[in-house]
Amino acid sequence: MLLQTEFEVISVPLWVFAWIFLVIGIIALIILMVYAKYGREFSMKFTIIIIAIISISLAFSVHFFLLNSGLIF
Repeated sequence: MLLQTEFEVISVPLWVFAWIFLVIGIIALIILMVYAKYGREFSMKFTIIIIAIISISLAFSVHFFLLNSGLIF
């Protein structure tokens, strides 16, 4: 049974994508923290790529969660 808000039904694909992007962002954040602590050489390219992946995936997940809750259109 799907949860229903006042105006619309929650979209299951958006809910799944939100969780997928959230997990990807958290995993990338953990990778960056482990790399920063135990990495031998500091690679600026790798750090920038991981930070971009973290920010994009977390932004998409928050956006999809807000779309599902009906707070944004």
